[in-house]
Amino acid sequence: MDCQPRKAYLLSRPSLGEGSTPKTKSVTSSQEYSESIINTIREPLIALDQDLRVVSVSRSFYEVFKVKPEQTVGQLIYDLGNKQWDIPQLRELLETILPEQATFDNYEVEHDFATIGRRIMLLNARQIQRVHGKERIILLAIEDITERREIETGLEKAHDELEALATELKRTARAKSEFLANMSHELRTPLNSINGFSEVLFDETFGPLNEKQRKYVSNVLASGKHLLALINQILDMAKVESGKMKLQLSTISTRGILDEVAMLVADLAGKKQIEMTLEIAHDLPDIEADELKVREIIYNLLSNAVKFTPVAGRIGLRAVESSGQIEVSVWDSGVGIATENMERIFEGFFRVDTPYSRLTEGTGLGLPLARKLVELHGGHLAIESKGLDQGTLVKFQLPISVSQEA
Repeated sequence: MDCQPRKAYLLSRPSLGEGSTPKTKSVTSSQEYSESIINTIREPLIALDQDLRVVSVSRSFYEVFKVKPEQTVGQLIYDLGNKQWDIPQLRELLETILPEQATFDNYEVEHDFATIGRRIMLLNARQIQRVHGKERIILLAIEDITERREIETGLEKAHDELEALATELKRTARAKSEFLANMSHELRTPLNSINGFSEVLFDETFGPLNEKQRKYVSNVLASGKHLLALINQILDMAKVESGKMKLQLSTISTRGILDEVAMLVADLAGKKQIEMTLEIAHDLPDIEADELKVREIIYNLLSNAVKFTPVAGRIGLRAVESSGQIEVSVWDSGVGIATENMERIFEGFFRVDTPYSRLTEGTGLGLPLARKLVELHGGHLAIESKGLDQGTLVKFQLPISVSQEA
């Protein structure tokens, strides 16, 4: 094997002495210029002659592959580093592809090097025909993408794991919703019996009650009704989340429902000396909706306003038609909502932790359920508050016709 450097080697340049001619100086200057360019490149770069022997390499090549100039320059590329560059993919590039294409980009090679271990490399090759003579130079740039590929592989794995986790979370959420729906249904049957017998006792159907008995029966009945309302909320929430909630659509009087629910809540507001203001437009059109669900939405919002407004506070309801929709606003002068809790209040079972909220009953499902029921109708619900003790405004829109909205 001929290991002697040829005249074309960039590292084999004549010394500049008294006998140097202008032509020799010009060639030497060109060689130095070429070497400077090669050594400036960050990626390892090899210059090969037409026999695939190393003419010159960049400084980064020595650093990356841990070899010395005397072991490199003049060597057949396949013999470098105890033949660790004798790679079938590299042979294919240099001997088959490159002679026909002259250039080639992003040719991927994976190889286990004795000095640096397993590496994945992108090879970019260029054939350069010299101005004088028929000899050609091959420039081979090497980019080590091992770490990048490991990161990409890790990201792909993480993405797959996240997708699997998301699928499992959806399955778990469905299972939870189905469990809550089933349990709520099973709990309602005995609870309805308890409430029914309590009402019979309270009405003294089977005989009079003394004052203490009547008080206890009243407490049992009130607690039973409260528990039934909570179970119904859980059941509705579970149905919505599991996709089993179906709307029973009919044409309903918007103003009529708003007036009726407001009358029910007026009693609750009166007990706390809360002033309630109603601003319901007289020309509100009828809408296509589920009457029971719309009642539940309005009742949840108004009762929440009463619940979280201190004694002698104010609440209000406003309803108008706007852009083919019914827009309803419920406001109060109550405890308000801190900025950090604005999104969390729509989480099921979340309740804002304030000294006042600890005195009120509830599961924290009223507002999330109202929002889901509005969205089930094709509407939108949003909430505003300037902060604690600054009151709250809940606004929702319902389409006049669900079919038009779809």
